[in-house]
Amino acid sequence: MIRLLHLLAGCSLAAASALPAQTYRFATDPWIAWAPVWAAQELGLWKKRGVDVEVVGFTGGDTVAAFKAGKVDFAMVMAGTAVGIQIGDGIAVKVLAEVDWSHGGDKMLVEKGVQLAQLKKQRIGIYEDSPAVHMFLAAKLHQQGLSAADFEVVVLEDVESLTSQFLAGRVACAITYEPYAQQATEKGLCEVIATTADFPGVMPECIAVRADKLARMPPAHVAAVLQGWIEAVEWCQDPKNDAAFTRLCVERVFAEEKVEPAEIPAMLKNVRIHGRQALRERNLGPDGIRRFLTDCVAFALRKAGKEPKAVDPAAMLDTRALAEALGPAAAPPPAR
Repeated sequence: MIRLLHLLAGCSLAAASALPAQTYRFATDPWIAWAPVWAAQELGLWKKRGVDVEVVGFTGGDTVAAFKAGKVDFAMVMAGTAVGIQIGDGIAVKVLAEVDWSHGGDKMLVEKGVQLAQLKKQRIGIYEDSPAVHMFLAAKLHQQGLSAADFEVVVLEDVESLTSQFLAGRVACAITYEPYAQQATEKGLCEVIATTADFPGVMPECIAVRADKLARMPPAHVAAVLQGWIEAVEWCQDPKNDAAFTRLCVERVFAEEKVEPAEIPAMLKNVRIHGRQALRERNLGPDGIRRFLTDCVAFALRKAGKEPKAVDPAAMLDTRALAEALGPAAAPPPAR
């Protein structure tokens, strides 16, 4: 039976090449955890599976704008951002897979020696007005016995502007991410008081698609796109590809930011990119992304003052293509 399931999964993925040709646009921002999309394109992993995918790199939050406008097909986004689009913009979003966590890559900065309680009524700058960032902020504030209502939270989507305004004192506290956080702290004038690693899983990230677009996609194409991602992750995590991976990040992932090769290993420590086992556990089990979406939707609806049942979190998740791309789980070893 297991052999038959493997054959069926292989046939379904191979069938992608027999379907009508179509080019899919895959949007991404400069973020180390999303480097596998560039690897999948550069290595021809999607073409090998019969799908034509064009990676489109954005900066300054343009990925979300292009996604909402329907200008791209797939997008790398924070899962909380997907929830924000669904609730705030009324656009039905499907999360195809949680693929990584920010695990220290997102950081909260203050002037050195300053406590959050001293900053009441002052401005906290965040880089995106989405539940993804607000939940991280809320977790830290709650830990300190505070809430967002104690501050003025402002959104500055241009992360370079956010960093400069923070350093100039126009924003008392900032939530930003690498490599911008490093640029802000390297002069020794400010310090990190919290990261997403302090709240594991608070900021999962995912491959998302608009529901209307997914409905028009051949399922075999979607499975092939996810299989290409999985293979790209494995290539990125293979130590023998370290030099090529670093080159890919410098030249493609962070082309606009002009990062140095030595910065790449430090960035990787700030994320948790899921391999096959983690993908299965986080997406196909009862917890993981399912629980996060439930909590995040409830959080976002409360913040928006909407009815608790205005959005069904279960309807936002569609892991059928991921399950096909992963294939059946290996049978456990026989008991001794």
